[in-house]
Amino acid sequence: MRTVTVQITNSSALKTLQDLEGKKYIRIVKTPRFESPALPGKEMDLPAFEAWIASAENAPSISLKEAKSKWAAKKKQLQRLTR
Repeated sequence: MRTVTVQITNSSALKTLQDLEGKKYIRIVKTPRFESPALPGKEMDLPAFEAWIASAENAPSISLKEAKSKWAAKKKQLQRLTR
């Protein structure tokens, strides 16, 4: 079994798919369940994705120790605000 997502732009194409479903060749999933690691928001094409990766590679980075320290401080701040 393979799952494919398609966008149908023609009503006769939809009718053809519904006929295939009626013959039990395919099953049309009304509400697909996506478990995608993709970020929410507008879809990206390949050049935009490559540009995003390039900018991420050139972005400044911090050490894991510093990141953990910043997160601990932010966590304490959030806990104080929610009490």
